[in-house]
Amino acid sequence: MLFQFGDTLAEIDTEATRNYYQKTNYLNDCACLGCQNFRQWTKYCPPEILEQFQAFGIDDLNQIAEIIPFGTKKEEYKRHNGMLYGGFYHVVGRLIEPGANSDWKISDSFGVFIPEYVSPALPGFPEDILQLEICAYIPWMIAASMENYIN
Repeated sequence: MLFQFGDTLAEIDTEATRNYYQKTNYLNDCACLGCQNFRQWTKYCPPEILEQFQAFGIDDLNQIAEIIPFGTKKEEYKRHNGMLYGGFYHVVGRLIEPGANSDWKISDSFGVFIPEYVSPALPGFPEDILQLEICAYIPWMIAASMENYIN
């Protein structure tokens, strides 16, 4: 299936991606509070985000290869109603037309882009691989204190 990320055109094999994740049953299980918060958020994320990832072949947002919770200033947290996160997912695919801009804003607080590099893939991932990086503001959802992340 073809997807337009800014001026970058990518082909993603959604079924091969879905088959990989279903077969391996991979879930990111980092125990830090930032990652725990991300996993809690995935239970309540806006439907347009989940639907878009399902279109990529990722049915569970916890199948993220890497989650990166960034420290966020209080003012920025209030402005965006969330803490800044990065991270990435792997999908089976290839670039059809690389462009200078590969940003796709799914919602006001959640975007994805295709970087020029690919981080090491999950074990057994098919060779044709694209990396979908996220840049998102995620609200704090867990009972634990967010003081180590919001300053």
